[in-house]
Amino acid sequence: MKKTITSTLCCILLLLAVISCTNNKKDNNTQNESSASAETGSADKASRIIEYTNLVVDMANSHNSYLKNILSNTEQIEKGLRNPKNLFAFTGVITPHLIQAGLRNMNGVTIEKPVDELGKENQAYFKTQITQYNTIFEKLQNNYKQLDDYLKAQDYKDDNGTKGYLMIDTIRNTVQKLYTGKLVLMKKVNEVADAAEIVVLKDSPLKDYIIAMKTDMKTFRNFIDLLADNGSNYAKIKDKAQAGYRELENSQTKNAALNIENAKKANKDGQYKRFYESFHDLLLRTKKTLRDAGTSGKLTKTDIDDLDRDYDGLIRNYNYFNQ
Repeated sequence: MKKTITSTLCCILLLLAVISCTNNKKDNNTQNESSASAETGSADKASRIIEYTNLVVDMANSHNSYLKNILSNTEQIEKGLRNPKNLFAFTGVITPHLIQAGLRNMNGVTIEKPVDELGKENQAYFKTQITQYNTIFEKLQNNYKQLDDYLKAQDYKDDNGTKGYLMIDTIRNTVQKLYTGKLVLMKKVNEVADAAEIVVLKDSPLKDYIIAMKTDMKTFRNFIDLLADNGSNYAKIKDKAQAGYRELENSQTKNAALNIENAKKANKDGQYKRFYESFHDLLLRTKKTLRDAGTSGKLTKTDIDDLDRDYDGLIRNYNYFNQ
């Protein structure tokens, strides 16, 4: 399950506002004006595609914590059903809160209606996949509510937890279907958005900032995966982990010091600074985590979950920059 979650989190896409930079290109030569107009049209189309795919990613990201909390609750509930006489068996089981995101953006693009710029084939694909995903997600919410009602009514006292175990299995299977569906969606999103990104970033004055942030996020994601895959035996990867940390630290220092004049012109300097300030803070927390792991010889599930949350924070700050 962990690898599935990780794969989904890696899908970060762009929502860029660089069309004005293309529109500002002027030339007295008619041929150049015609060429610039064509480039503007291509960039407009690419930006619309990215606006839509970014909504899909926002939706997927907004569901990550909810799904992880659902799975965490099923583990705790399952333990409680094995020992229902314990007064504290279900203490701490909190109904997960879903933060809705990715439904509509400020330009009126909605996730249920893929933009025309995608082309008919991709429009049909996204409409079908989003509908299927939402149907499964609603099923999960209903399944969890039934389990929640089952616990509140203490019906496990009537059937020794039999129905509860069945509902937990159903919930876990449904979550896995959602993870699988998200991976399918993200594969298509990457395919479509990568092509659009090349067009949008071609002459963008924000290109260096975007590449810096994306590179650092990818490196940090790979770093987390290294720790997650070897957490039970940290000593085995200690040297590699320390080297990876130093690489992140050096990159943060370098990219935080980039000339931000172009970012200022686009009113993006504050968002860029915020990204690298938060990156600096999470590196300090990571340093402490590695020190503790060096002492104990392992990384806990909580350690990895905290790193995942830090990564989610980078995603949010990155998306703020691109709004």
